Amino acid sequence: MREFMQASGLNLASEYHLAALFLALDATELLGRVVSGARRSTSSGRNRHRRPGELGASEALRRGVTYLINHPDPRAAPLPHSPQNYVSLRNFAGHGATYLARGVNFDPDTTRLLLRHLAHALNSMWDDPAVAAKVAAVEIHPVYSEVNGSRQPVYVHDIQTHVCENGPGDGLLHSSWQIQPDEIVAVDNSSPAVTGR
Repeated sequence: MREFMQASGLNLASEYHLAALFLALDATELLGRVVSGARRSTSSGRNRHRRPGELGASEALRRGVTYLINHPDPRAAPLPHSPQNYVSLRNFAGHGATYLARGVNFDPDTTRLLLRHLAHALNSMWDDPAVAAKVAAVEIHPVYSEVNGSRQPVYVHDIQTHVCENGPGDGLLHSSWQIQPDEIVAVDNSSPAVTGR
């Protein structure tokens, strides 16, 4: 989740707003998998027959958004969209052939707000004693790379060092989207909607 959030922040700083949104929603999908304890479905097609404990990408994203809505950052404004509207936004950002339905507005400030809630969730979800078992059930495996001729997991050592002294959602790189605790976030929905048309 940290990697997706940091990459989203980097894209926001460079004004690549659709890429930033897509990466933030990937982090939210991963959160949905973690809090539900469900593996990603390997089935394809519209009428999938999933095994127990599997979720498709859209359902995992909906569950991630629902978790953020039910466990919000108390210092930030509520998320402006429903779980289904975030699925529409993710499809819009990730697939050139889709369009946004009427009433679903895209604004870069909504990505900043989403990242703010994700950082809060990344720090606070560990208060739930069931999360560790759910993380194990999800079977998220680290990515391995060759480092000085030996196979090592990417980011694992850095994260282990980081969480010895910090919360997992603290100290994110490219976090210009972070809001000071005494600031109020307002999302203006009166701006023109991006529809892709």
